[in-house]
Amino acid sequence: MRTVGSALLVILGLLLAAVAGPALWLERNVVDGAGFAQLAGPLGTNSEFQEGLSALAADQATASMNLPPQLNELAGALINSAARSIYTNPGYEVAWTQTLQRSHKLTFDAAGNQDVQGDLKLDIAPLVELVAAKVTADLGVPLPTPKEVVVSLEQPQVAKVLPLASALGGASGWMAFIAVDLLALGVIVAKRRALSLILGGAGLAAVALLWQLGSGFAESALAGLAVGPEVAQQFGVQLGALARASWQGGITATFVIAGVMAAAGVVALIVRGRRTT
Repeated sequence: MRTVGSALLVILGLLLAAVAGPALWLERNVVDGAGFAQLAGPLGTNSEFQEGLSALAADQATASMNLPPQLNELAGALINSAARSIYTNPGYEVAWTQTLQRSHKLTFDAAGNQDVQGDLKLDIAPLVELVAAKVTADLGVPLPTPKEVVVSLEQPQVAKVLPLASALGGASGWMAFIAVDLLALGVIVAKRRALSLILGGAGLAAVALLWQLGSGFAESALAGLAVGPEVAQQFGVQLGALARASWQGGITATFVIAGVMAAAGVVALIVRGRRTT
């Protein structure tokens, strides 16, 4: 009876751990604004993504600035030039981080509001401010910029999964806590604890392998969901690659924990065998 109960506890713990791991990653890297900014930060230095972002910044800067009619033609050329060189601006890194944080808040606010159609939104006002500052310096005429420059990336399929990501992320802590408790309890009540440790370690390694396979699928799925403008497609493709790389640390750590569990079980078997001889 103890053997059956132990097996059930370990299996339930492993099943819950399989969900808790990705949920914890979602909470720290997608649901949390600071975590998302850190995850997506390297996008700002990706040359392919920069091309689409600079074109977007130029278009939005031209549309949002209140330019005097006599300066439209000259300013338009300067705006395009300034937008394509913002990556060399000392303030670019901070502006890109602010863009990600503000965009994250807008997107998740929309996703959690039943009266608003959820969508992926970028608020590139910090980038437009850099462009405006450069054009102002070149023209000698101050160009005011709006507090918000919101661009909808029109990604309804991605937006639909955001409430689910929030729900999973919010429950991730409890899921992880319960999974650990179930695994520990399964070992404690086992009639042969050493064997339970070995099997639990093997099961945890299988969970990590499942995550490894799933990370590739998630990368492809995220890239495939991103449609529409070039900048949106690049955002999906590059973010998928960054997400997969970020998740590797958790997968590796789980393999290590699984190995430690199995090794502890083997050592316990050896020690027990020596005692009985």
